[in-house]
Amino acid sequence: MAGHEHIQTVGSKALQLAKLTGQSVKVPGGFVITSNALERFLEANDLRTPELIGDFESKLIEARLPEDVYDEVAASFESMRGQSASGMMAVAVRSSSSAEDLEEASFAGQYETILNVTDLTHLLNSLKRCWASLFSARVRDYAQQKNVSSDMGSFPMGVLVQQMVQADVSGVIFSLNPVTHNEDEIIINASYGLGEAIVSGLVTPDSYVIGKTDGHIEKELGLKEVKIVAADKGTVELTTTEEEQNRFCLSDEHVAELAEQTRKIEVFYGMPVDIEFAIKDGHIYILQARPVTT
Repeated sequence: MAGHEHIQTVGSKALQLAKLTGQSVKVPGGFVITSNALERFLEANDLRTPELIGDFESKLIEARLPEDVYDEVAASFESMRGQSASGMMAVAVRSSSSAEDLEEASFAGQYETILNVTDLTHLLNSLKRCWASLFSARVRDYAQQKNVSSDMGSFPMGVLVQQMVQADVSGVIFSLNPVTHNEDEIIINASYGLGEAIVSGLVTPDSYVIGKTDGHIEKELGLKEVKIVAADKGTVELTTTEEEQNRFCLSDEHVAELAEQTRKIEVFYGMPVDIEFAIKDGHIYILQARPVTT
């Protein structure tokens, strides 16, 4: 169980989600490829000194996985597929670094996430892309700005392979107002399709402000210009219809349910939280939850 592992082994994202699975919160199933697998991979391919190797990220992606790592990932993926009624399953492959929720510098959003991965070859390539992002110029520059080390030894990376929710609606939630810091307000931003449209800033989402004390809901309609949805492999960006743009993507019932889950998660953490969610066929799934970082 990842919830009992050390953060240096599985990373922050996987650890926080694993802890939530026992809290009556619906979290998509999956498995974690630990930071030890990355160490074994680098050692096997003589890639332990990235600063001395030109075009390091490309060399990492082209390198072969050690047989034991390959076998472990393949067996875990096959086990997930076996639990699906159809034997088919899409997954999201998410970097899970121990650096993502630092108080002085949150690396959340700096690393790679690959959505709608449908076969083992795509999964293994996605795994290496997540690992490569640990050594990217973007991560190095951000670490330098924040005066923290970007060395792999300081912040090792796990990779979370999580059952893909082909969301009708998705979004982000803050259990306090991130602008005014009002702790009595929950803020929800939501739009159609997968949450990457919001996270990457592609859309102006619908916005909801919910009072924790009285449950009052204030809404602001967003343009919701596009939506990202699953393709046969990977994702595709579609323009939303005029009808979709002109109505709120969340019902009041879903807003109230999301607010209730947010309060529950905030109590569990004992501090304000930042949540990513998806809704499919009316069911709410929590994809990520972490303490709010400044």
